[in-house]
Amino acid sequence: MAKKRRSSYRGKKSGIFLQVISILVAGAILLSLLGFGIYLYLNIEKDVGLSQTDLCPESGARATYAILLDTTDELSIVTKEEIVAEILSIKNSLPRYYRLSVYTLNEGGLNPNPIASVCNPGSINQMNAMARQGLTANPAMIESKYREFEGKIDTAIQSIFKQEFEASQSPLLSSLQELSSKLPAPNSIDDQQFSRGKNHIIFVSDLLEHTETFSIYNSGINFEAFKNSRATEKFGKSYSDTEISIRAVRRSGQNFTTIELAEFWARIFKQEFNSDILSLRILSGEL
Repeated sequence: MAKKRRSSYRGKKSGIFLQVISILVAGAILLSLLGFGIYLYLNIEKDVGLSQTDLCPESGARATYAILLDTTDELSIVTKEEIVAEILSIKNSLPRYYRLSVYTLNEGGLNPNPIASVCNPGSINQMNAMARQGLTANPAMIESKYREFEGKIDTAIQSIFKQEFEASQSPLLSSLQELSSKLPAPNSIDDQQFSRGKNHIIFVSDLLEHTETFSIYNSGINFEAFKNSRATEKFGKSYSDTEISIRAVRRSGQNFTTIELAEFWARIFKQEFNSDILSLRILSGEL
């Protein structure tokens, strides 16, 4: 009888042990599912309302990259190709919820209506692996919105060189000043993943300012002549809140080089406008 009791005890003990193991396994599975659910919740695409007209967040873009094209003189085919490449490069590297705008200027100054002004809603390549797999986002909707963004930029590229590239004057400084004031202030979507940036103007020009206030054709690259004109008074805006990059179009027939001209303007921005040129590159243009 004693042996039977021991056998029964061992059986009960084994049963309790299996129950404990089952509970522990079930608990581990539950915790894993809970952890996975929390991970999905934390990584799910944030619901950011976008404007139907420009694909920008309804609360505003994180910042604007604005291309300002000087159309006061004709451009060579090679220069046009470089400008197209510049626009495409910016489009392909534009952060999510940033705006890309394309403006032109003529003898009347800045054209206030951009050829294109649209935000990058985000491409599938800018999403994490789970979003690309459709676990935390809708890949088809993401791709559709991004194709719309690309289409608007491609349309702008096709129409940008249909402008009249001829003018009696070149109000470069006033156009740049007006555009920098016109760009909307950067907006933060959130403080971590989508914080606000800084507006950036890419100025594509031969830098040959020609107005009644100051003219390169009359004064050359004479810094004192610029200081003694009313240019600083009229256009002496600080661009500390806006980054400026210059793509200088090379022109022939001047008694100074494009490099010298670019350095002249860099000095003016530094000393008269208290601003730095973020980057400067000379396009092929004329030889």
